[in-house]
Amino acid sequence: MLVTAVTKSVKGRTDRKIEFSTVAPNTFPITKHSKDISMPKPKGQDSFTRMQRAIQSSPIPEMIADLAAGNITPVSSTGELRMRYRKDHISEADATTCMTHACRAHALAVGSVLVVTDHAGTICFGVVPDPGLEKDDPKMAPVFRTLGKLIDTDHSVTIVAARAEPDSRRSVECPIFVMPAFEYRRTHGRFVEAYGSYLTSFQLAVPQLHVQPAPVD
Repeated sequence: MLVTAVTKSVKGRTDRKIEFSTVAPNTFPITKHSKDISMPKPKGQDSFTRMQRAIQSSPIPEMIADLAAGNITPVSSTGELRMRYRKDHISEADATTCMTHACRAHALAVGSVLVVTDHAGTICFGVVPDPGLEKDDPKMAPVFRTLGKLIDTDHSVTIVAARAEPDSRRSVECPIFVMPAFEYRRTHGRFVEAYGSYLTSFQLAVPQLHVQPAPVD
């Protein structure tokens, strides 16, 4: 009996060694119970295939095409999306998820921008071109400074004034999202938060109110 080792190299994966035995012809008859020797599937292949099938069977490809054609925009409401793709019977959550993926793909085609919103996701403060760098890249510093200047100077004061009761928070976030290039308006904050890809956040200091004790008679 001769044992032969065969090594299969797959780029990016650990080499796999398969050992099997060879015997003289007709020594052992092949029956229906004989097991075939086959290469194992690369780990994650089935998951990737399922994911690709799920994407193709969803409205995502059609959304990408509609974004390119101008039939929908990065600020289309989930209600509008559910109506347009009603044959897919998608829920509001599904519409948001699909549109997020579609916006990412659309950004690759038309370019992306960085959008800063308020902590509640209702106000779009402003937009700057996305240089496509990692957030900790030193070249991003001037980009973030420009974005920071777009936030309302009295925003933190407005937050304090809007509080119904005392709040111990000393800072509040203003998140930055990556979105496809588009003319975003101040009222588009909720769409940016829903469909955008989160990058990082500004931390705004919140002024603390010092309440004077009432005089005692």
